[in-house]
Amino acid sequence: MNAEILAIGSELLLGETIDTNSAYLAQQLAAIGINLFRKSVVGDNEERIAAAISEALGRADLLICTGGLGPTVDDVTREAVARALQRPLIFHQHLLDQIEARFRAFGRPMPQSNRRQAHVPEGARIVENPRGTAPAFIVEDARGTVVVLPGVPSEMRYLWENAILPYLRDERGETGVILVRTLHAVGLGESVIGELLADLMTQTNPTLGISAKRAQYELRIGARANSRADAEAMIAGVEATIRERLGANLLGAERLDQTVARLLRERGKTIALHEGVASAPLYRMLSAQKDALAALRGVIIHPADIPTDDEAAQSLARTGAVAVRHQWRADIGLALQPSSVIAADGFATMCVALAHDGGVNEWRRRFDMRSEDVWDFAGTMAFDALRQYLAAL
Repeated sequence: MNAEILAIGSELLLGETIDTNSAYLAQQLAAIGINLFRKSVVGDNEERIAAAISEALGRADLLICTGGLGPTVDDVTREAVARALQRPLIFHQHLLDQIEARFRAFGRPMPQSNRRQAHVPEGARIVENPRGTAPAFIVEDARGTVVVLPGVPSEMRYLWENAILPYLRDERGETGVILVRTLHAVGLGESVIGELLADLMTQTNPTLGISAKRAQYELRIGARANSRADAEAMIAGVEATIRERLGANLLGAERLDQTVARLLRERGKTIALHEGVASAPLYRMLSAQKDALAALRGVIIHPADIPTDDEAAQSLARTGAVAVRHQWRADIGLALQPSSVIAADGFATMCVALAHDGGVNEWRRRFDMRSEDVWDFAGTMAFDALRQYLAAL
C-alpha cells in the first residue's frame, strides 16, 4: 500500500500553525510498512481540496486527510471529500446526539452550526470521536481509501491509535515495517559523499538519502520488510558498506557535538577555548552537551584582535590555544581565529589550533563569508579537528 497525506487548513499555508500532524502520521505509517510518497497542504477551499483528493487518489492507495472537520463555514473537508468521490453527504442522528451530549457535559447549549459535523459521505465508515465534536470517517472507494481525521493533534492521534491503526492492521493486513537509521558524517563535502555512495542511493529497498546541515551530513538508511529483524539486517548491510567507504569521516548515530562530548568524558580530558569571533561558535557547540560542558575550564572571546592576513590569523590561533590551556590549566586548548582578509569571491580563511601536551596541531580552511551559517561551518571544522585528536588518544 502506498500512501499520501493531505493536511488541510489555511493557517498551515500562512505559516501560523506548524503541521505536526503530517510528521506524526509519517512515522506511524513507517511503523506498519506503508510507503509514504507525498505530503501536501491545501487551504480551506472546497474546490481545491476536492481537486487535491482526486489527484492523490490517482497516485496512492491510501489518502489520509487531516483538518477541516469543524463546525464553521470554512470547514469544508466533508463537502470536498463528498465532491471528489461523487457521493452525497448523509446526516446521522446518532452523531448529532453524541455532539449534543458533549456540549451538555460542558454545561453549554450546542450551536446549530455543529449540526454540520453529523454529516459524512454516503457509504463512509464512521469513526466516533470521544475526544471532540468532529467524527472521523473512512471511505473505501474504487480508486483508493480515504481516511479523514480532525486537525486537532490530540484528537487526531487518539483516533489514529485507537481506530485507524487497528483498521489498517487487522482489516487491511498492513503488518510490515519500515525502519530508518540515521548516520552522521563530517569532513567531506556533500558531493564527495554522494559520489562515494552513488550506487547505494539508487537502490529502492533499502534506500539511502543525504541531507546537509552546516557542514555535517545526515545519511538516512530506510528499509521495508515483513519484520523488524529483517529490516534491521538490510540496514546493517548498507551501514557496513558506508563505514567501509567513508572511514573516519563517518561518526555513526551520534552527531559531532555528541561524539566530542563522549570522547572528552571517556578520555578524561578538560578543555579551554579561545574564540576570535563574538558569536562564539565553539562555546555554543560545546555547551549543547552536558558532558562536554562539564569538561570546559574556561573561555576567552576576543573578536577585537582580527589579523589582517592568513599567517597572522594562524599565529594568533596558535598563541590563543596555548594561552587558554595554560591559563585555565586544561588538557586541551582549542582556538578559532578568522582572518580579516576577504577575497573578491567573498571567501576568507578560518584558522584552528589545538594545543596539548605534545605541542600544537593546526588547520585552516576558506569559507564563504556571505553565508549566514559561516560561523557554524567554522565551528564544525574546529570540532572535527578536536574529535580526530581525541579519537587518536
